[in-house]
Amino acid sequence: MRPTHHILRQRSLITRVLICIAPICSGIAAADQRATLVHVDDSRFELIREVENVVGHLVPRQAGYVATRIEGPIDAIHVEVGDEVVKGQKIATIDAEILQIRMALRAARVSEAKANLAIRRSELSRVRQEKNRLQKLKSSAATSLAQHDDAVQRELTASAREKEAKVRVTIAQSERQLAAINLRYAIVNAPYDGVIAERLAETGEYVKQGQRLLRLVSYRQLELEANVSYNQAIALVPSTPVPFRMEGGALHHATVRAVVPEENSRTRTRRVRFTLDPETPYSNLAANQSVIMTLPVGPPQEAVTVHKDALVHKGGKILVYVVRDNKALPRPVTLGISSGSRIAITQGLQANEAVIIRGNERITPGQAVKIAKPTS
Repeated sequence: MRPTHHILRQRSLITRVLICIAPICSGIAAADQRATLVHVDDSRFELIREVENVVGHLVPRQAGYVATRIEGPIDAIHVEVGDEVVKGQKIATIDAEILQIRMALRAARVSEAKANLAIRRSELSRVRQEKNRLQKLKSSAATSLAQHDDAVQRELTASAREKEAKVRVTIAQSERQLAAINLRYAIVNAPYDGVIAERLAETGEYVKQGQRLLRLVSYRQLELEANVSYNQAIALVPSTPVPFRMEGGALHHATVRAVVPEENSRTRTRRVRFTLDPETPYSNLAANQSVIMTLPVGPPQEAVTVHKDALVHKGGKILVYVVRDNKALPRPVTLGISSGSRIAITQGLQANEAVIIRGNERITPGQAVKIAKPTS
């Protein structure tokens, strides 16, 4: 059956409507496709402090040379360069044969002095008994005044000799003590925990008192040191936290321990010491190792800040794109101080505005944008 004329007219009308609607739908789809996907971050009002990167280096709180306190031939050095030692560990030995003989000699002299003291005390006791006996007979005819006076003088002499014998005992004991100390010094011990950095003497070598044997560095008591300008120094009060990075990019933290009140006249800088965070892996650190420190400059300031990725340079101007009604609107801005990933805006922006930080490099003014959902 052939379709009637009325049905044909309806089909023709539907076809024309669809042809008219198609461009509109296509335009809507195209507009949606032209909306650029961007990431935004809100501007915010906060305290910000300008920071600068400064090269610092690790310094040991304890490092130096271990010297011998006595002279004599080296019997043995018990460590090698790179060995880790603990406080009190034996690291070298001086030949102690002569010292042992001297120790025995001083001990014998102490015994001799004590024996002499015993004799003097016995003499003093005998003389005093004689004087006391004459004292009782002083009023009788059995003794004379001259005999009594002689007894007094003998007592004084015996007492002086007894005191002299006491002094000789003290001298002998002191000499024995010095000999014992020297004998103890024949064993050279590590004064603190550290690593042997250098050997300056060898077995068999005769060394003088005070001669250096080894160089010891304490890697477990490292600090940071940096030479900073005056503007940085005034912002570094004790306990101020400071981040730093080592080679490889590992981030750690330190705190200000002291600002040395002395300025280098040539560089116009001051030395600052920083205490490392206890979580810092000391096993990966070394004395004189360089690090990059991020130090504050001057006092903190209140300002509207944005992420540095929001800045766009166009036509010699600096601007940011603010999203409003799903459109990217350019906003010329004036920059202030920066700190880390954020920078202060002194003019051109208010707090709590959505600013494009990713995708802004291909945006044109007024372009439709679609805000990406933040990743968790």
